[in-house]
Amino acid sequence: MPIGDYCTRQVHSIDPEATALEAAQHMSREGIGSLVVLHKKRVLGVLTDRDIALGILREGHDADEICVASLVAKDPVVIHESSPVGTALGVMKKNALRRLPVVDTEQALVGIITADDLLQLFTRELSDLADVVEAQGRLSHGVGQGIERDLEASK
Repeated sequence: MPIGDYCTRQVHSIDPEATALEAAQHMSREGIGSLVVLHKKRVLGVLTDRDIALGILREGHDADEICVASLVAKDPVVIHESSPVGTALGVMKKNALRRLPVVDTEQALVGIITADDLLQLFTRELSDLADVVEAQGRLSHGVGQGIERDLEASK
């Protein structure tokens, strides 16, 4: 299961030179909590509403003057779209990330996968597995009852 099959392809992004205020307004307008910072389709980082709040409050910056590039980590963690889902989960766990940009062979952004996306995927998979076990139990139970009836009848 390649992660590219499960990532969200419509990603909200922002230019690295945009201000923190512009980013916050974009997030508020769209009802989202993060933006991928892009320069020519390449991921520079993921900016969250928390990054903005802490970057402004902790450092005493003016949201109107600080650019988003200065609020994101310098070495963004990304995953290739052909990587297995399990690898994405491992990368997210190792780096304590809730959002992971998905890139193609040219390192261009193609989507994003979130912890919530993976949780929904695994929940569906577990539900499907539970359905298999339940169906098998019904079949086994039915077969067992038939054998018991046949044994009683033969006495």
